[in-house]
Amino acid sequence: MMRKVLLPMLIALGIASTSVCAKEALDTPENLSDEDKLYGLSLFWKEASYNFAYFDQVPELDFDNAYREFIPKVLATENNYEYYRELMKFSALLHDGHTNIYLPKGLSDRYVDWPAIKATEANHQAVITEIDKRLLTDIPLGSTIISVEGVDLDTYLKTNLMPYLSSSTEQALWSHSVRDMLKGSPGSQVNFAIQSPLGEQKAITLKRNSRHIKTETVALNLPASNGQLFEFRWLDNQVAYVALNSFSDRQILHDFKLAYEDIKQSEGLIIDLRFNGGGNSGIGAEILSYFTNQDLYGSTWKSRKHIAAYKAWGYKEYAQDNAWESGSMSLLKAKSDSHIVPTVVLIGRHTASAAEDFLIYADNLQHFTTIGERTYGSTGQPIFVDLPGGGSFRVCTKRDTYPDGRDFVGFGISCVFRRL
Repeated sequence: MMRKVLLPMLIALGIASTSVCAKEALDTPENLSDEDKLYGLSLFWKEASYNFAYFDQVPELDFDNAYREFIPKVLATENNYEYYRELMKFSALLHDGHTNIYLPKGLSDRYVDWPAIKATEANHQAVITEIDKRLLTDIPLGSTIISVEGVDLDTYLKTNLMPYLSSSTEQALWSHSVRDMLKGSPGSQVNFAIQSPLGEQKAITLKRNSRHIKTETVALNLPASNGQLFEFRWLDNQVAYVALNSFSDRQILHDFKLAYEDIKQSEGLIIDLRFNGGGNSGIGAEILSYFTNQDLYGSTWKSRKHIAAYKAWGYKEYAQDNAWESGSMSLLKAKSDSHIVPTVVLIGRHTASAAEDFLIYADNLQHFTTIGERTYGSTGQPIFVDLPGGGSFRVCTKRDTYPDGRDFVGFGISCVFRRL
C-alpha cells in the first residue's frame, strides 16, 4: 500500500526544497526497504561523526559502537514510524538540542494522539494546566500526574520518553518529556493516577482522541506570549514592558523601532525573553544595540575542520579529529541615541538559541539584571539533511561559548542579579 507523506515541515519553511525530495516523499512506502533504512541511519552517523560539535559533552558515548548496535534495531522495524523512532533514539544519544530527527509530515498524525489534557513540568512534577471542560469534575486543574500505567512518574519518563528526546539540558528534557508523556496510539487508552490540589489521589483512564474531537478547554492563568511577536506596554512608575517573543521574523525589528521613541521615555525597562525560542542572532543584537552605552562582545565559536591530506600525513589534531576553525560574533556597536535605564530581563526554559546569544552579548551590562528560570541551553549552527521517507535531520556544527570561554550550551544561562 502506498501512502502520501507530505514534505517535512522544514522544507515547507524554506530551509530545504528540491523536486527530487518532493517526489520521494509522495512515493514513500509504508515500510521502507532495508537498504533505505540502513542508508538513513548511516547518513546521520556519517554527518554527526564529521560535524557534531559537542562530543566532549557525551564522554561515555562510543558513537561508532552505538551505530553498529542500531543497525539490527532499524532493520527490525515494521513501519516507518517505528523506524523514525529508532533514529530519534540514536540521535538522542548526543544530548543536543540542535541535533535531532524530524518526522515526515503526516506520519505523527497517523500514529500519535493524546487525551484532551495538557501537562506542564514544574520542579520535576507534571502539573495539569489545561483540560477539556467535560473532564474537570474528575480532574481538577492544578492536579499532578503521579504515575502512568502503574509506573511512578520519574521512572516512566526516564524509560519511555527521555531516551527519544534530543536535549542539551536536564530542564529542557524534563519539560519536553512531561509535554509528551500521555501521547500514544490514536484511539488507545492511557491509565494514570493524579493527586488533586487538595491531596486526593485517584485513578484516571482517558482515550487518546484529541485530534478528532471538538474540545472546549479551560486553563490555568500562566504566563504566555499569546502568539504576539512583539509587545510593548506601560507599567507603574514609568516602567516599560517589552516582550521579544521571537528573532525568526524581521518584522519584530520594524515593530520595535516604531515603539522606540516611546520606550525612550521610560525610567525603567523590562525585556521579556521567556518565550523567545531564537531565530536570527543578528535581529536580537540589533535590538540590544539600542540599550547599551558600550560596544559588546558576543559568543566565540569553533567548528570542526577536515583536511584529508593532513590526516593522511599524521598531523595529530587531524588524525584525532580534533582540528577546529574558530571565530567570534561581530562586535556590537552601541547606538548613538541608546536608552540606558535600569533593565530587568525575564528568562526561562523556553529562552533558547538566538535569544541566549542576546544574553551573551548583554552579560557585562551593569544596568541589566536577569530574573527567571535557567534557559534552554542550546544554540549553534545546524546542518540540515534529508532522509529516506520524507523526513530529515539536523546536526549542530558550531560550538558556542561566552567570550571568555565559559560554557552555556549543555547547562543553560542562569540569572545574574545586580543592584540597579
